[in-house]
Amino acid sequence: MKSITFRITGRGPLMMDNNQTADPRNEYAKRLKELHKASKRKGADVDAILEKQSILRVKAGLYWNKELGLYIPAANLRAAFIDGAKLDRMGANCKRYAIIAGPAKLIHGGSDDLDEIANDPRYRYDSIMKSGMVQVPTTRAIVPEWSCEFTINYSGNDKMNRDDIIHFITQSGNFCGIGASRGYGFGRFSVEVQDAKGKYPKRKAA
Repeated sequence: MKSITFRITGRGPLMMDNNQTADPRNEYAKRLKELHKASKRKGADVDAILEKQSILRVKAGLYWNKELGLYIPAANLRAAFIDGAKLDRMGANCKRYAIIAGPAKLIHGGSDDLDEIANDPRYRYDSIMKSGMVQVPTTRAIVPEWSCEFTINYSGNDKMNRDDIIHFITQSGNFCGIGASRGYGFGRFSVEVQDAKGKYPKRKAA
């Protein structure tokens, strides 16, 4: 197989939505449930509990592990790649003839310690959401400034070539994005392509 490596850089914040709390057995899900119960008790310090919930939601929403720190899963990169290809009705070919080599470590301006990230207001997006007939505060995880590198392995054939792949990733960055809430403009990115020497084009001075 052939390969091509990209560096993508966010044009705005990346919103993350690791949906691990959908599993009631998840530790974050259990802790959030406990805090919710605590908020209903007489005399509860609701503001303090809401703050603890917000910090937990940031932790739960991030893709993070000890090896990489913050990262974008290969599945998310694949989805962004396919979304870009779908604009040219080439999504099926991407599924057949290309694979993402692995997850991508995020380069960002903060710590790689999960507790420090969760307590950094730059990585927190507070909003109001509808729950049944009422509106309630909630918090989601964002990465304000970010970039990452990833590799696509592909079968070079008459169905899809290197130029096609570059085009699809570029379209994804311009019109689709990656991560959560893409429809609201989160996760858009610019694209650079690594050359045969493992280097990227020199960036123009601002």
